[in-house]
Amino acid sequence: MVRLAHVVTILLVTAALAQAQAPVTTLSLDDAVALALRENPTVRAKQHEYRASQAQEITAGLRPNPTASYSGDQLGSSSVDPQHFWALEQPIELGGKRGRRLDAARAAIRVTAAELDDVRRQTVAQVKKAFTDTLVAEATLALAGENLRTIDEVERLQRIRAEKGDISELELTRIQVQRFAFERDATDARQAIAAARIALRAAVGPEAVAPDFTLSGELGFRDVPLDAVALRRRALDARPDLRAAEAARARARADRELARANAWSDVTPRVAYERIGSASTYGVGVSVPLRIFDRNQGEIARTRAEIDRADALREAAAVQVLADVDATLSQVANQREKVLLLRDTYLPKAQRVRDTVEFAYRRGGVSLLDFLDAQRTYRETSLEHLRALGAYWAALYQLEAAVGGPWETR
Repeated sequence: MVRLAHVVTILLVTAALAQAQAPVTTLSLDDAVALALRENPTVRAKQHEYRASQAQEITAGLRPNPTASYSGDQLGSSSVDPQHFWALEQPIELGGKRGRRLDAARAAIRVTAAELDDVRRQTVAQVKKAFTDTLVAEATLALAGENLRTIDEVERLQRIRAEKGDISELELTRIQVQRFAFERDATDARQAIAAARIALRAAVGPEAVAPDFTLSGELGFRDVPLDAVALRRRALDARPDLRAAEAARARARADRELARANAWSDVTPRVAYERIGSASTYGVGVSVPLRIFDRNQGEIARTRAEIDRADALREAAAVQVLADVDATLSQVANQREKVLLLRDTYLPKAQRVRDTVEFAYRRGGVSLLDFLDAQRTYRETSLEHLRALGAYWAALYQLEAAVGGPWETR
């Protein structure tokens, strides 16, 4: 009975692992972000780099190894006593070298940690953009399908009228020619869907997502109140690339202190034992390098220059962070205004005109040119509304990347 329970447990665990490793077939935005942070190869490569930098701290904290030596002279002679010499040396670091090495290694770890966060930030932005592009393309395809069904229904009715002689064949042909615009929209949308899905799978991790996955999400509008002052302040506090620049500045200072410490000479005490025949002697000594010519001047000068360079790079990063926030805030405001104008004013009018003209055209109240013009205007306005929605969300996600965190302010 116990053995059967063990077998059942193993089977359940195996099934759970297989399910966990199976490619995802339905993908929401949150799922896509979580998978990308776990499966994206660029993120994983940076994680390995971070662990490698942590290993450098171990190396930095190690003390110098002692040195053991032996030499034998006058061996194999019956007339001369053999000589054996043993020595043990232990270098002792002065000037706080070990502590300075640890400081420099820990500063390097902080730089890599911030760079890892920045890679994650950029990856999340790529995933959200590709997800939004896919939603826009799918909505465009749905709109093209709706337009095709509408014009096909009109064509069907007008074909009956043409067969009865109520309208000319030329008018029917014009409707058929107009259909090409909607077919082109559908073809372009299918191509855009394919490109966006490829980009999304590449950003998330191709092995983690099935090729025929479906999206779980809607391309709706949500008005987001934004506090520009708070967002700028948050960006200066949270942007990983800025924190990486600050950590690099701290690392430059730690490297300068290490260079100064390396200018100190180390001492190497030595104990020795010598045996000549049956006589034994002991000895002690110490060796100290004389820092007459090389006092590590070049490395100290280099690290001082690196400090100035790191200060300038940090300043440039701060300027770029604020510029990114201001630019994306402007984009969000512009796209928001465009979406609201299209949604609340122009799209309802274009739809109302199209429906009215279509109703009148089916009953012979307006000309074919009026019908085609109204249909074309509705198509262009609807497409512009979808593009504006996509651009609005893309700008919000870009703002999130510029701030280094969620755009909501509390």
